[in-house]
Amino acid sequence: MKRILFSCAFLFAACFAAPAWAADWSVLSSGDAQAFRAIAQSGNNLVAAGSNGNIYYSTDLGSTWVKAFATPSITFNDFATMPNGDLLVIGSGGINEISSDHGVTWSLFSFGISQTLNNIDVKTISGSSTGYLVGNGGVYRNYANGTGNWETQNLGITTDLFGVEDRGSGTGWLVGADGKIFKVILGGTSWGTVESGTRETLRSVRFVNDQKGFIVGTQGTMLKTTDGGLTWTSVTIAGLSNQTLNTIDVSSNTIVIAGERVLIVSTDAGETWQVKTFDGTQKKFFGALVKDADHIYAVGSDDDAVSLVYQFKESAPVIPPVVVEPSPTTPVGSLIKTACKTGADVNDPCKAVYFYAADGKRHAFPNDKVYFSWFTDFSTVKEVSADFMSSLTLGKNVTYRPGIKMVKFQSIPTVYAVARGNILRPIATETIASLLYGQTWNKQIDDISDVFYKNYSIGDMINSSADYDVVVHKVLPGSLSETF
Repeated sequence: MKRILFSCAFLFAACFAAPAWAADWSVLSSGDAQAFRAIAQSGNNLVAAGSNGNIYYSTDLGSTWVKAFATPSITFNDFATMPNGDLLVIGSGGINEISSDHGVTWSLFSFGISQTLNNIDVKTISGSSTGYLVGNGGVYRNYANGTGNWETQNLGITTDLFGVEDRGSGTGWLVGADGKIFKVILGGTSWGTVESGTRETLRSVRFVNDQKGFIVGTQGTMLKTTDGGLTWTSVTIAGLSNQTLNTIDVSSNTIVIAGERVLIVSTDAGETWQVKTFDGTQKKFFGALVKDADHIYAVGSDDDAVSLVYQFKESAPVIPPVVVEPSPTTPVGSLIKTACKTGADVNDPCKAVYFYAADGKRHAFPNDKVYFSWFTDFSTVKEVSADFMSSLTLGKNVTYRPGIKMVKFQSIPTVYAVARGNILRPIATETIASLLYGQTWNKQIDDISDVFYKNYSIGDMINSSADYDVVVHKVLPGSLSETF
């Protein structure tokens, strides 16, 4: 996750990274409602809901919020996006609402359930949609693909259920009171319990991949599986003690956990963790969302009086000393910039990093996402003299490295795979995209500003997974110079 500033000429305004980027949580919004319990993305909007039946939406990535709906005495607990794109919110007393315009307007939705509903998860994978719904007293429903109906299966569970994840193909994981873990298969027609090793209430479950998953709960309980859920073991994290952990969200290798007086983030699939505690406060976080690696959110309340929206983002790294390399010895294939004078602001031309290619020209990076498709950090950037920089002709912009991400233009719905030669190849269907980039394919798409449309050419349609080999394209071209 790299937050980079740009000049008006779209030059890459880089600062040299310290060995580890500093990152922390900051307040985006406070006081819009009494308490937020859940947050979701719907279209380009963020939507949050919570106590007093409040539902708010944001069109600017959480900076400002607009009230869309309120029903006194109701608490909304979770969101799900239905296969047709509608956003569904579930809550206490079996009161639920649904929106077809990304959270702006809402109408009543009923499951025919009067108990409080706590968690819902719906997924569409390769054109097939499945889902699960859980609540107090063992309430359970499964979404039947093809019928559009929520079906009742009598699992015989009376435990309060607080968390659920749909793993696709009719498999789901349910967690709840007394340390209970249930695995359901075939849409709930078959189920069984899995030993958790704890009697604490388990509140949320998410898998990173088919083998690795996490469960969180009361008293700082955190469980991990690396064998697809067959066994679960306790996880110990420095800074985490007896705080209740309310929810966990996962996107690719990024994980966020929200709890009472604590927020936890991992950007490497749970190998390392960054813990932010709020000791001495009444801050409680109930909902979390990983929109993408650059947009990580948590929502909750302060003393159950005012709502909170927090975002996890990079802070400016400390700039280490830079040894200036004499310009005449700078080899082609280098990342280069000029030295900055004391007090230079972020728009100063000295902040711009270019790629010095074999064609003898310097090439600008349109944004940070393009840069990090080629390079992992700024450690190899060399400073050159202003005279040397000005002697280099400005060449074409750098484009995405093939195979790393799918892309789309902001005003065009078509999703493309990047091929060698700055060629974008349209992907014919969601099924093909899933076969190429896995189940999380829809979270591996970067938007390209329309102003960079001419940086690329459009190639042949990808009509099957055999038409494009992701692994081969990741290693071709061998160097950035070969793209010019």
